[in-house]
Amino acid sequence: MEKTNAIAIVLDDHLLFADSFAALIERLELFSDVHILNDKKELTKFIIKHSKKSVYLFLDYYLKNENGLMLINEIKRLNRQLRIIIMSSTISPAVVTSILDYKPQGFISKSSGFDTILQCLTTIADGHQYLCPVISRIVDQIDNTKKIAFTSRELEILQYFAQGLSIAHTAEKTYLSKHTIVAHRRNMMAKINVNSITELLSYAREQELI
Repeated sequence: MEKTNAIAIVLDDHLLFADSFAALIERLELFSDVHILNDKKELTKFIIKHSKKSVYLFLDYYLKNENGLMLINEIKRLNRQLRIIIMSSTISPAVVTSILDYKPQGFISKSSGFDTILQCLTTIADGHQYLCPVISRIVDQIDNTKKIAFTSRELEILQYFAQGLSIAHTAEKTYLSKHTIVAHRRNMMAKINVNSITELLSYAREQELI
């Protein structure tokens, strides 16, 4: 990847990691600017302000009180030139599968080194999705016959349930009807063979989905 006028954003609520990673990105000298943001409100405002710019977003999967996946569909609509690179320390097959359902341009483990980041950016610039070796090994080992596949919409609804939101409030947040939210909840419980929202949330926490 050659130097571009693209902007890089590091969104991570752990300030030490964000500072260190941003410094690493700056060393590549590939971006016109590198910014550190700490919450989704800051990110949304920034994306709207730079809606016509090419932006590379390095997005931490685990954010305060939620995961980063809830942001993806929203910010993609705000900037068509946005490229999303998920950063995570997870080794959970369920989490990896869930993240890949959102089709990020890149997915790198936080244990990755400098060369991996450069390879990621080069692969994305060539128009391909990049998975780092750690994530690729997890994907290769996933047993698709045993995989419980919650859709991206179901995962979004799970986040709101985990925050204690009611059916009505979840419907407002997702712009869906209350009947649709109830149907999604019923489908998720059927997929993992549980009978209550408590059991559903317990499973989701065990699988690191929330």
